[in-house]
Amino acid sequence: MKRFRFVLINDLKAYMEDRAIVRTNLLYLAILFVILLVGWPGGAPFDFQRPYVFLAITYAQIILLSYIGGRLAVRSSSVGDIKVADWLKYTPLSPMEIALGKLLAIFLCLLLMFSSSLPLLILCYFIGGVSLKASLTVYCLLPIFFISFISFGLLFSLVSRDFSVFILNLSSFLFVLGLFLSRTGWRNLFYLNPRFVLFILVLSTFAFSAFIRDLRRRKKLAYED
Repeated sequence: MKRFRFVLINDLKAYMEDRAIVRTNLLYLAILFVILLVGWPGGAPFDFQRPYVFLAITYAQIILLSYIGGRLAVRSSSVGDIKVADWLKYTPLSPMEIALGKLLAIFLCLLLMFSSSLPLLILCYFIGGVSLKASLTVYCLLPIFFISFISFGLLFSLVSRDFSVFILNLSSFLFVLGLFLSRTGWRNLFYLNPRFVLFILVLSTFAFSAFIRDLRRRKKLAYED
């Protein structure tokens, strides 16, 4: 099972060498900085109340990083030196190992992007209005959204590129609607609805399972050829 690291290293190396990833990260940081700038308490154009600056930054991170993860997963079938078809046909790696390697490569890429925004988060925290427990709780939930969109993107990567991007965009729109319409008064979860989070997790589990099943079918066909 440890052999998935070959897929992980291959894909992660490709992502780190891709200039588009650097541009995406800079755009991500720029959006967060603009949100912080316009919502800064006392003198900013919108003058948000203190906890809502952190809230706006948090929701922006959930939406942006989840979508980026999905887009990376959509094109994961041809990333790096070895394509999915090559992993299936020419290596002894199992579909589970290939799927895990690709999922973890994208997840680590998102974590690097997230870590680049830590100075802004720390600045938001010291503005005040949010407890350490609430902030840590909501950021412990972030991996659920990341993994969910990566799972959806991996499944969509098995169809044509244009159609997969359209489905991902539609799913992202529905996700944003659900994220805001299902908000609760639970400040410790930063207004995230636990049922909505669980629903996303269940859907992503089915998507990841479907992705592995399709890889098994393709590997079987590759052996028959």
